[in-house]
Amino acid sequence: MKETFINTVFNKCGMKKFLILLIASSSILFASCASSKFYSGEASDIKPIALVRPYSYITDAVDDWATKYLDDVSKINEDIITKNVTAASVILDETIPMNYDKTASSSLNSWMRNLSNVSSAENLIVPQEIRDAVKKSGNRYAMVITDVGYLKNPKQYAAEQAIETGARILGAILTGEVDLSSNTEECLNGVFALVFDNETGKVVWFGAQPRRYKKNPVDPKTMNEQLGKLLKPFK
Repeated sequence: MKETFINTVFNKCGMKKFLILLIASSSILFASCASSKFYSGEASDIKPIALVRPYSYITDAVDDWATKYLDDVSKINEDIITKNVTAASVILDETIPMNYDKTASSSLNSWMRNLSNVSSAENLIVPQEIRDAVKKSGNRYAMVITDVGYLKNPKQYAAEQAIETGARILGAILTGEVDLSSNTEECLNGVFALVFDNETGKVVWFGAQPRRYKKNPVDPKTMNEQLGKLLKPFK
């Protein structure tokens, strides 16, 4: 692919931050394409479905993209997901409680985050902690949701846009060509969900839905749209 003038300017300005950010957020890049697949039966066969407390892991994107877990933002997103999913009439009103210790390297925490890395969930083994909680609730089918993304510092984003705009103007002056491409990185968020049969422990459905935004992930409106697309197979 031919390198644009803006690409050249960004390279000379040391925009390696983008590469670092892409590596740090590689766990959600595969979600650039939405996916949905039933491994057993159809939506009409998988009822009723209880919702396990959603898991959200949002990090910042400041200080040379050194990411740090944002607990408050993540908890807000978990509440938004819970509210929107239960309101979609796809899930039982009941939400199965689950305690996620995100500050420790627990196996449950790792498993929830790694849902963003899987390309097929058919052979995933659901953690015993989740299966025990679902069994205690008396439900057979349960949905597990992981939300992974990052929140970009608004000032940092504005600075990047200013650099990009300046480079575009300079390029037009020097080359006489107007480059309408955009290099400023949007924020990314991916929601990954699965439904499993607690009698067999088998995953019966897996879905992923990406969301790009330029402000922040704590946005009920766009989250509702994202979850609507994710849960469409069950409507």
